[in-house]
Amino acid sequence: MTGRGREYASALFDVAIGDDCLDEIHDGLKTIKEVLDSSVQFKELLASPAIPEGERMKIVEDSFGGQVHEDLVAFLCIMTRKGHIRDIDECLEVFNDLYEEAARRSRAIVTSAVELDDETKEKLINKLQQFSGHVVEAEYRIDKSLIGGLVVEIDGRRIDGSLRKRLKEIKEVMEQ
Repeated sequence: MTGRGREYASALFDVAIGDDCLDEIHDGLKTIKEVLDSSVQFKELLASPAIPEGERMKIVEDSFGGQVHEDLVAFLCIMTRKGHIRDIDECLEVFNDLYEEAARRSRAIVTSAVELDDETKEKLINKLQQFSGHVVEAEYRIDKSLIGGLVVEIDGRRIDGSLRKRLKEIKEVMEQ
């Protein structure tokens, strides 16, 4: 990551707050991400210096005009014109983090050795909401190598309550 995506995300976030269209910009970025994820060639097309700038701007406007907020179309045109469209993935990620913080929402990645039942998920979400002070949306993953317990990643923190970690700690103590 170049850090340039972070700068673009901050600028876009400021515009979205100033124009009172934060949710609309956030939703539009989801649409853009879907398009870019479905076609690597599209991003390369916008980044290609072999294609005249005017044509690349037209491609952006034709592709997203009327589908996403006009500020977002203008933003994509700026990134394309400056030759920074390759930084869009970092920009989308940082903008999403800023959006979630502003909305007092957190995203958690919960990894367990086995599938968690609904009651356990609900209790975990409640604890994570108390911990973070935010509304928490969780993504659940399974990693059998954990043996038991959970690993939770939330707001840049990692909480490792796995049996694998505990066994490793015991092993380290025994080797001393």
